[in-house]
Amino acid sequence: MAVAKIAKAEFYIHKSDVDGVLSALQNTGSYEVIPFSSENESERPVIVHPDFSRVDFLLGETRFLLRFLEPHFLDPVSGMARAMGEKEEFSLRQARELDSRTDLPSLSEEIRGHERRLMEIRSESTQLDSTESLLLSLKDFPYPLELLTSGTEYVKGLLGTMPAEQVEPWKRGAESLLGSLGEIYVAPGGEKEKDRIVALFFDGAVAHKVTEINARHSFNRMEIPPALHSSVSEELAHIGDRRTLLAAEEKEILKKVADAAARWVPTIRALSDYYSVLRDRYSALASGNATDQVVMLRGWIPESELPAVKKALASFDSSIEIVITEPGPDDTVPSHIVNPSWCLPFENLTRLYGAPKYGEIDPTPLLAPFFLIFFGMCLGDAGYGLIMIGFFTWFLRKFKRMPTGFREFFKLFVLSGISAVVVGVLTGSWFGDLVDAFGIFSFLRPLKNAPVILNPMENPMTYLAISLALGIVQLMFGLGIAFYDALRKKNYMGAFADTGGWIVFLVGLLLWGGTAGGFLPAETASLAKTLAIAGAVVLIATQGREKTGIISKAISGVLSLYGVTSYLGDVLSYSRLLALGLATSAVGVIINMLAGLAGSVPFVGWILALLLIVGGHIFSIAVNVLGAFVHSLRLQYVEFFSKFYTGGGRVFAPLTYNTSYVFIKKDTVE
Repeated sequence: MAVAKIAKAEFYIHKSDVDGVLSALQNTGSYEVIPFSSENESERPVIVHPDFSRVDFLLGETRFLLRFLEPHFLDPVSGMARAMGEKEEFSLRQARELDSRTDLPSLSEEIRGHERRLMEIRSESTQLDSTESLLLSLKDFPYPLELLTSGTEYVKGLLGTMPAEQVEPWKRGAESLLGSLGEIYVAPGGEKEKDRIVALFFDGAVAHKVTEINARHSFNRMEIPPALHSSVSEELAHIGDRRTLLAAEEKEILKKVADAAARWVPTIRALSDYYSVLRDRYSALASGNATDQVVMLRGWIPESELPAVKKALASFDSSIEIVITEPGPDDTVPSHIVNPSWCLPFENLTRLYGAPKYGEIDPTPLLAPFFLIFFGMCLGDAGYGLIMIGFFTWFLRKFKRMPTGFREFFKLFVLSGISAVVVGVLTGSWFGDLVDAFGIFSFLRPLKNAPVILNPMENPMTYLAISLALGIVQLMFGLGIAFYDALRKKNYMGAFADTGGWIVFLVGLLLWGGTAGGFLPAETASLAKTLAIAGAVVLIATQGREKTGIISKAISGVLSLYGVTSYLGDVLSYSRLLALGLATSAVGVIINMLAGLAGSVPFVGWILALLLIVGGHIFSIAVNVLGAFVHSLRLQYVEFFSKFYTGGGRVFAPLTYNTSYVFIKKDTVE
């Protein structure tokens, strides 16, 4: 239940065995390689494994192939199941054999050919669509299109658009210029069309004058693809025929792609992970240093894993030397959290905030009981808790190989569901007031009412008092941890003055308040006053110690007492336990009330009531579970952690098998 002790480990390896040693280290998953710094970093030789370029190239090829083929692959394993750990298992030896018998570059070249041809087909189809759209606008055009695209030796043609009101003036001008030596075409159009399509055929000798006329009437030339020569109807028929051919070719290529996907995607996935494992290994080697015959690696090993690492390297005993030392004061040591199994589901909560720094207290087991109690109070419904337990237990049983992070998170929700059941049983909340709201459940009322000790809907002040009392307990517990942590680090001023002073002062105030409120016997008053005054004196005397001058020290010490308002605010923050508990109950009661009203509707009332109960409570579970999780977590992060925990540590990241598609089985030695 702490941040594990880490040792600094340096390996001096003969180059002949460096591959085997790195493979064994990666197989243990217990060694984090860090860059091998030297006094003159720029002169440190960069170690590049001779196989690195090949592996990096092939990894890139697998990524291209998966990007292109996976959309065409009918995966027998769903995306959710794969994310939950349903992956094929390979050993490195099997993956290496797969690598040796797979000609990945040839496969990539073949698939790239398919991809290239598909892009060409789709590009041509787009061009055909554009040309077809143009031709459809000219469906009544009576001339061969070659008059527009190439013309003849003497006759030229222009096609374009112009504003409808310009057509008649333009037509008169063109007829005046060309006489019987030219032709004019105006496409039929509606009265509301702003532009009209027009064409002009003329002797090339008057082209300059034609251009002037067109310019005066806002003629906008339309470009015709030069490949068009026949009539509009014939070109439309050619487009239809070409589109049919392209569709057939695309279908054939897609079939080949689908066949390739079915055959190769599982292999490529395994190879992708294999190359990724090798590249991680070679990258770790690049972080080391080397002489002509020796490679040096530097990194971190959890001390508890040292025996296993040495055992894994036993076969290289004659070619390796290991130097184990304590981390230095300038080292940035990673954090490796080790907790008992009961505490593992709560580790995710600590990681969400930030891992503890090396040497810092791991707050995971300290927050666990509080989080469970707070979640139960915020949700506070036994029916909702049972739904949570059933839902997340089903996931855990169905996906037994899910990643550790998911598994522990789901276990956390199962435990949180149990807490909600306990609170719900003690407060009599089962899907709100479902048992009391509907007569059909009347036989369950004695069973439901028997264990009830408090109904927050009827007695909210007691529930509020319990919430605030829990807040005081957690805050004082946090101060106690800070006191212990300061003592552990031999920071006696921090322990007795900064933390101890506040503990004594706050305990004195609490006892004083309890006495004044009649909750404690009157004899306690003198003890309360003594503690409060003693704590205040300690704080006034020490909290300004970093100031210069007696007056400044005294003023700072007195002002430090204002910090009591911060503690008061922290305690009041726990009133959210009451607010969220009441909100869950109120939403459940409203859903049941609406269902009861809907049930009175003739004929279909029972159907509406059932839909409202099922749908309403599913919605209520989703919303209130999210609220209970967030606010319970908020109390840990803001109110509790602020007393003793900073976080921000770097998580231990060993060289291991990081894969996306398959599991890599661990071998003794690759």
